[in-house]
Amino acid sequence: MHGKIKQGAAAVMCLLLTGCTGMTFTVDSLLNAPKLTEEQGEIHQALIAAVGGSITLKYPKKGQNRSAFVIADIDKEPGEEALVFYEYNSGSTSDEGIRVNLLDKDDDGNWYSVKELAGAGTDVDRVIITPMGGRNNTNVLVGYQSIANSDCTLEIYNYVDDDFKRVGHDTYSVLETIDINADSYKELVTIERQANAESGAITAKASLLDLENGEIVKSDSIDMLSNVSSYASTVTGLLDTEHEAIFIDGVNPEGMLQTEIVYYRYSSLQNPMQLSPQKLLPLCTRPLNYYSADVDGDGIVEIPSTRPMTGYENAIIDEMVYMTTWNVYEDFFNLKEKYKGYYSLSNGYFFAFPRRWNEQVTVKRDTGTGELVIYRYDGDINMSNFEIMRIAVSAKNDAQQLVDDGYRLIDNKGQLDYYVKLPEDKREQLILTMDEVRNNFYIVD
Repeated sequence: MHGKIKQGAAAVMCLLLTGCTGMTFTVDSLLNAPKLTEEQGEIHQALIAAVGGSITLKYPKKGQNRSAFVIADIDKEPGEEALVFYEYNSGSTSDEGIRVNLLDKDDDGNWYSVKELAGAGTDVDRVIITPMGGRNNTNVLVGYQSIANSDCTLEIYNYVDDDFKRVGHDTYSVLETIDINADSYKELVTIERQANAESGAITAKASLLDLENGEIVKSDSIDMLSNVSSYASTVTGLLDTEHEAIFIDGVNPEGMLQTEIVYYRYSSLQNPMQLSPQKLLPLCTRPLNYYSADVDGDGIVEIPSTRPMTGYENAIIDEMVYMTTWNVYEDFFNLKEKYKGYYSLSNGYFFAFPRRWNEQVTVKRDTGTGELVIYRYDGDINMSNFEIMRIAVSAKNDAQQLVDDGYRLIDNKGQLDYYVKLPEDKREQLILTMDEVRNNFYIVD
């Protein structure tokens, strides 16, 4: 079975981000709040004792730290500290906005509040704990979102000599941590969009970010494409077997997605899409929600492109079905095809078409069951009715009926099971074996 990617549920990823502050998954919106661990419960009680009980915990929307309680060694002394993000429920304008509170343990091992600081927004984009300004200094980076601002506000904190304080401030559209220059340390890479005050023209740059003598410095900057209206998604991974990279999916003025790649080579940041847009952009421009991903779990990120599925070449947009090709970047400004097939955005899977199908099959949706049905293509989409296989997605508790009807399990993820039904008559050479089905099936979540 092929590996699976780790970049959030498909339903989450299909929501478009506008700059930094677009629609994203928020734990606050769940009907049932996450249960606290015993340690988090102790921290929560210490926080309530310090600030009162009328608060709502706030959860970072992106990044590795998704809890309202971020527990880490921040001061390089024995023991860990805790950061808690919350807002007050009083309704007073003076209490509006995010708060971040640092808590530590006293000599008896009891949690207490060291200091509360006001954040720079109404939501938390991400939290990063990382060395800056020297490998021995640990800093807390918090990206804040605000409805009034399309970019995120970055605030940098440290905890030294029992004082928790803000030491830096910046803005960004994209912020990622990645060992981009292969020095065994993770670097901070930001992308910032700026408007020219006189012309109104938008420019964007990717830069390495650091802290020197208490000042934020940006180095090794590289230009990004100027035709991007907003950034919809980013993912980090391998460009090839040697280079780590950031894959940035942006929205162009026509409302289509296009991908840029930022990586480190020849002692500087590189962005091949910006250097050769005429060649590369047509190869990777596609509809919204088709995000770059490590489809097969090998660490290398693939970039999707789309074209009409066989038989849909003249379909209107509302009835269009796409063939998705996943490509990898190669030197000299090339994108090389790795897989092509059907990508179900709604159900979070990709089925790679075997080479022997060679444009001889097409797909339709069974309107009665919602299942994907793959047919032999007989020259007309409406007349193509010889069934090759069908794929059904079911909650685990509802799958027995599929099993009774002759469906076989391909794979599962969480509470979802993915099933296939193959024709009993195997004389048609286009019909696959069960091993072929499983080897060509990828969960993209």
